[in-house]
Amino acid sequence: MADDLEELSAAARYLMQEWPDILKPWGFTKSAARIHALLLVHPGALTADELFAATNISRGGISEQLRILCHAGLAERLRILGHRQDQFTAIRDGQHIQRALLAHWAKKILLPMDRMKESLAAITDKHDLPWYEVIHDLRSSFD
Repeated sequence: MADDLEELSAAARYLMQEWPDILKPWGFTKSAARIHALLLVHPGALTADELFAATNISRGGISEQLRILCHAGLAERLRILGHRQDQFTAIRDGQHIQRALLAHWAKKILLPMDRMKESLAAITDKHDLPWYEVIHDLRSSFD
């Protein structure tokens, strides 16, 4: 696996360097973004052990970040008959990635805003209305 990384193009190495800064505002950790970038640029599927060797992220961290990436729709787990370990690959369809990022962002940002809005609605009184309306309208503007 280390030999594979050394053979990556300059563009692939650049993506791996910059992708964490791109995914961070979307609610992904630097580790998740590093794993995702590696899955994107690697031509084949990788096992968790191969990702561990390539990234120096802990085994537990690899497992958790792969779970997050798969749940978000940015990667998929491949269960290959006859192999003990699952393999992982990145989704490479641009529209799918866009929808996955938007859905993940909504879950990380908009759902907490919805919960806060519901709580505020239950406890707001008359003197809170000027700032309450700003918060209420802010959330509504994302729809």
